[in-house]
Amino acid sequence: MKVCSVCGNSFNQITKEKLFGCPECFYTFEDEIKEIFKSYKITQIYSGSLPKRLKGYKSNLVSRVDTQLKLQEAIKNEEYEKAALYRDYLNVLNSQKIESGEDDLTEKSNESKKEQQDV
Repeated sequence: MKVCSVCGNSFNQITKEKLFGCPECFYTFEDEIKEIFKSYKITQIYSGSLPKRLKGYKSNLVSRVDTQLKLQEAIKNEEYEKAALYRDYLNVLNSQKIESGEDDLTEKSNESKKEQQDV
């Protein structure tokens, strides 16, 4: 059974709860989602807007996924110089903070972990 590598949800869970666990789910279950849209006669790609606080999130996430795919393709084709460039660029992207309140979420998560350890 295929599951999301980030949140661990299966497609059955998503369809049952009608909620995606994380943004990666959309990439993991892309084919299944397209089939559901086809059954509802939806063929256009959604091009709506994101909240202002997530302004940089989408472009950064898309860049990461795109670069990861290019890296895998370069390795598959044994183009190691290209792969090294993609790897370096991916490391830069992964080191950048996303301007979406990630720091706040990380701090809250760390505080929650500390509280659990104290208990």
